[in-house]
Amino acid sequence: MIAALSILVVALAAPQSDLDDIVVTGKVADARAAIAKGADVNAKDADGVTPVMRAASAGRADMVTLLVASGADVSAQTKGGVTPLMMASLGGYVDAMRPLIAAKADANAKDNQGRTALMAAASSGEATAVEALLTAGADVRAEDASSETAMTYAAAEGHAAAVTALQKRGARAGETELILASGRCNAAVVRALLSSGMSVETPAAGTSPLIVAAGGNCADVVDLLIARGANLNAKNNDGWTPLIKAASAGHTEIVERLLAKGADMSVADPLGRTAWMYAAMANRTEMAELFRKTRASQSGPVRIDVTSASLKEGEPMSREYTADGHNISPPLAWSTLPPGTKSFAVVCEDPDAGNPPPFVHWVIYNIPPTAGGLPENIPFAAGTPMPASIAGAVHGLSGFRRPFYRGPAPPPGKPHHYHFVVYALERDELPPGLTRAEFLEAAEGHIVGKGELVATYERKP
Repeated sequence: MIAALSILVVALAAPQSDLDDIVVTGKVADARAAIAKGADVNAKDADGVTPVMRAASAGRADMVTLLVASGADVSAQTKGGVTPLMMASLGGYVDAMRPLIAAKADANAKDNQGRTALMAAASSGEATAVEALLTAGADVRAEDASSETAMTYAAAEGHAAAVTALQKRGARAGETELILASGRCNAAVVRALLSSGMSVETPAAGTSPLIVAAGGNCADVVDLLIARGANLNAKNNDGWTPLIKAASAGHTEIVERLLAKGADMSVADPLGRTAWMYAAMANRTEMAELFRKTRASQSGPVRIDVTSASLKEGEPMSREYTADGHNISPPLAWSTLPPGTKSFAVVCEDPDAGNPPPFVHWVIYNIPPTAGGLPENIPFAAGTPMPASIAGAVHGLSGFRRPFYRGPAPPPGKPHHYHFVVYALERDELPPGLTRAEFLEAAEGHIVGKGELVATYERKP
């Protein structure tokens, strides 16, 4: 909208009559005299532009008031469907808008591209212009020919005040607006949208705000999104992460920020190329050195030593913990607390079973970092609280699609191995009911420690 209307406004610099010239740069007395001598206040040039449109576009509230009082048609439209109110709104000229609104100019009129005065005001960023139109009955949800709303225009241009004004009148931003604001480095708009309750992720958009901000070299937006919990390793439809996007674009500062926050430099796109490969291919020596230093400093997750009062490494487990016994969960213990740990998780899996393997017997996470392990026989009945030592922990779904521990019951013939894998995560508050795959996806890039204890069980023929 900005481009189309701006071109039209430039065209207004070529007046077709004395009145056209006077209403833009002259005096009200001269305009009044010209009208008294018979100047047509509704005369149109070849593009359909009238004197009141010229005055509105120039922000001449005094001229607009005179012309309206002299019979100017406030509903007139150019060949492109643009009205005087749209022209005043694009400039954010509230005083020029008021006489048009008072004369019942249609606040919801649309040009040939479906654009309204409210969209023009949102593009200008003048919140008072937006509010004036909304008070006049402008439809905050109106869409143009591209299904974009006034909120889209405000977000795209980075006008946080206009965004807030629209939100107060019921406008709701979507993923498009968040993506636009993020990619154009509009941190104030991004903050306003997130403060309204929007998610920091945009799965339906095929990309994420962090990816477009990284590609746009928008450091402030990158910092804001990371602080709000954006997934550092999210992928767009091309399989690119924020780190790959920034590396490919040559934004060294963004790469440095992402690496410092723990972005996974080993993630590859569908071509098998990682972020550091893109840096190397482009001979970006400073960036390549960042990757080298990061690789040298990363030694992988801290090793967690896992023990149990009832299970012995590599030895058969008691029937008590199997489907042949009482099917109760075994006790586990660990003493390592990796730096940054916010929660622990445990997955019990059988790599000797499943299609595909492993078959999952237990998923439990959000275990508080103060817990030194898991007590025996964790309750699984619906509504039963977790033991105090692991308050807040929740169950995921096992391979039986049930949210609790289900012990081994392998077919007879050979022993199966049951891996009790313990994860230390730098995040918490994962939603209940995740499968193993969903948990691992949520944990990707957040695992700061890992360990396991392997026990066996064999059913006799």
